[in-house]
Amino acid sequence: MATTSGVGSVLDVTSIVSSLMSVEKAPLTKIATQKTAYQSQISAYGTLKSALSTFQTSVNALSSLSKFNAQSVTSSNTSVLTASSNGTATVGSYDINVSQLAKSQKLSVGGFSSVSDVVGTGSLTISFGTFTPEVAVPFTASSFAPNTAKSDINITIDSSNNTLAGVRDAINAANASVNATIVNDGTTNRLVITSKDTGEVNSLKIAVTDSDGNNLDASGLSKLAYDPQATAGNGKNLTVLQDAKNALLKIDGIDIVKSSNSISDAIDGVTLNLLGLTAGNALNLSVATNQDAVKTSVSSFVDAYNKLDTTLRSLTKFDETGQANGALLGDSTARSVINQIRAVMNTAINNGSSVNSLTQIGVSFQRDGKLSLDSTKFASAVSTNFNDIASLFAASARATDPQVSFVSSSSKTKEGTYAVSVTQLGSTLVNAQGTINGVTAAGSTTTLRGAVGDDSEGLTVNVAGGATGARGTVSFSLGYAAKLGTLLDSLLSEDGILAARTDGINTSIKRLDTQSERISSRLTAIEDRYRAQYSRLDVLLTNMSTTSTFLTQQIAALNAK
Repeated sequence: MATTSGVGSVLDVTSIVSSLMSVEKAPLTKIATQKTAYQSQISAYGTLKSALSTFQTSVNALSSLSKFNAQSVTSSNTSVLTASSNGTATVGSYDINVSQLAKSQKLSVGGFSSVSDVVGTGSLTISFGTFTPEVAVPFTASSFAPNTAKSDINITIDSSNNTLAGVRDAINAANASVNATIVNDGTTNRLVITSKDTGEVNSLKIAVTDSDGNNLDASGLSKLAYDPQATAGNGKNLTVLQDAKNALLKIDGIDIVKSSNSISDAIDGVTLNLLGLTAGNALNLSVATNQDAVKTSVSSFVDAYNKLDTTLRSLTKFDETGQANGALLGDSTARSVINQIRAVMNTAINNGSSVNSLTQIGVSFQRDGKLSLDSTKFASAVSTNFNDIASLFAASARATDPQVSFVSSSSKTKEGTYAVSVTQLGSTLVNAQGTINGVTAAGSTTTLRGAVGDDSEGLTVNVAGGATGARGTVSFSLGYAAKLGTLLDSLLSEDGILAARTDGINTSIKRLDTQSERISSRLTAIEDRYRAQYSRLDVLLTNMSTTSTFLTQQIAALNAK
């Protein structure tokens, strides 16, 4: 049993045991020091991961071609036309006249005193197509050519929805390419049916199956019948409020007819948004290179790297006094991260261009290890090799066939040169068919996408036209941002080297905790043994001291006689 020294004790048992235990606890102190060092490394790796993640966000934003294919599009009359570019448009100027905006067809029927008035029952079939009116000289009969890109809309009208409001709601519930509203003109309630899409190809035709047996008269549900080729009151029972119209414009004197006011296939790489009509003189549209936007993207890349470099240097720094060393000084994993990133930055890009390194556009490492951007050298590179700067950073591809163009890639697309063969050209109606790298590709309208499992997986190209058969090759490359993005994905993945290193450190901490628990348990037994031993010695010495005192007193008494 452990005891403590008290009054009359000869030995200070507590102090003696405490001194002895300080020696015994030395291994425990060493373990605590090691654990603190490991915990500092865990914290440092958390800081490193956060810095890498921030850098990853920056480089991923720069791995898109759109960040570098920056162009400005300027309209001289923005009340008539605005425009934007996807970065691939030819730099130049265009004169544009807009004589007609695209419009959607609107049909109406009135004569209802209340929205709860019964219209009739039966069914409606709404079709879309192009109506061509009759021409007298030379005589040409009218026609209605169906829009094959749209399916008919079939709507049932029964006792649950046969009122004016019910018919409106039934049309809207179809959630299709038409909508319906009720307008009160002050005298009557009118049902207005509107095509959601503009253009002559979206003219309306409404066939009615009327429960009263007559599908064409203006009684019952057949009030809603509208065949543009029929006669009023006999199948053409709705009033036209607005005809379907195409947008009509001229670009540099060339007549353009489009079904929409948003036009992306008139000037390659440019989307036009028609807002009004030109009066008199044509407006001017200019497409120019936006060098400032490109410089901003490159500057962002430089800044993002320098922020990462600052963090890495802080974590691995050496201090001569040893008091301010970085937590990851001498750490092989941290060195590996730095070396892998530097290796990407110092390797030329295989983009098939004469501009294939950062130094060629004025981006270089300084003595302190940071990147800098030489504005003069960069401006010269932009003016002479603008189209090549994007491939320095983003994933890109070059096709040998001028009608084959790169659209996109995926993280699984590998760098390389791939043969493209087309067996069927695509359109809005049929999908393209063919192979990439000799493997059947997935087709969607005019594009082909590399097959899953192949080196070309995810590589998507657009085939604008031309012949079937072999269509040359597409050379795919990864720029610096794309390569760094892939590297960072690997470094930060759950099975990457950072995760492995932190798992290893955590394992070491657990091992130290186990050792600490084992030593602490042993120290408790040692302290109990020391305390018991020295307590017994204290008792013995105390007894001897008492005996000595008694004998001394007795001898003194004898001597006094």
